Amino acid sequence: MAIPKALKSRINALKLGIGDTRERFFLGEGLTVIREGINSGWFPRWLIVSEENVERYSSVIAQLSSKVEIYVVDKKEMKEISTLETPPGIIGIFPKREISLSDGNIFVIVDGLQDPGNLGTIIRTADAVGANGVVVLKGSIDPYNHKVVRGSMGSIFHIPVVKVEEVESFFNSIKDKYLIIGTSSYGEKLYYDVSWRFPLALIFGSEARGLSKEVERFCDTIVRIPIFGKAESLNVAVACGIILYEVVRKV
Repeated sequence: MAIPKALKSRINALKLGIGDTRERFFLGEGLTVIREGINSGWFPRWLIVSEENVERYSSVIAQLSSKVEIYVVDKKEMKEISTLETPPGIIGIFPKREISLSDGNIFVIVDGLQDPGNLGTIIRTADAVGANGVVVLKGSIDPYNHKVVRGSMGSIFHIPVVKVEEVESFFNSIKDKYLIIGTSSYGEKLYYDVSWRFPLALIFGSEARGLSKEVERFCDTIVRIPIFGKAESLNVAVACGIILYEVVRKV
């Protein structure tokens, strides 16, 4: 069954990150992402399966058959619409939701992060430690970019992820309650020497530029992870994992 032209145009817009479609929908590709969405009660609006994978994904198709529009396409068409060089044969187009943050123990905040794989991994790590939300500040990649969604391995369905454009307003709303800790290779304290406490807002900047001056001024302190070898720096998603697990170990 061929995909309607309007749906194909919507998919192409989501792949390219252009147009109004990305304000309302996002792509999730691969069985893990689709299944985690379903298990979280976040169903796709459309599901597309390649004909050679119908049997493989029969349980998902059966689960969604009465809830969503399902299209079975040939290998060529799946290749055309897939975001991957080797398509896994299943794509969901999910509706975005209005998501808000509630007070909690840990917010993970990213400032100016552009790499989708890193952001996806940070979302996954925040989910793993039981953080209460991920805040993506202006200048960062769209957290619902298909590469971020794939990198999160479905965790984007488990934990609130919000984009914040008004940085000053956001920090003013939390600064009197949350311990706000930035991370940087130039931090004045080592991360394991900090007296961690909840509620905590933990900020990670881009690997290229670090934290912005706008964000730095709201930090109660800035910490660093020591480098003992010759590496210039740590990957930001790795740094996030190291510090988050130190926090939950100590608090």
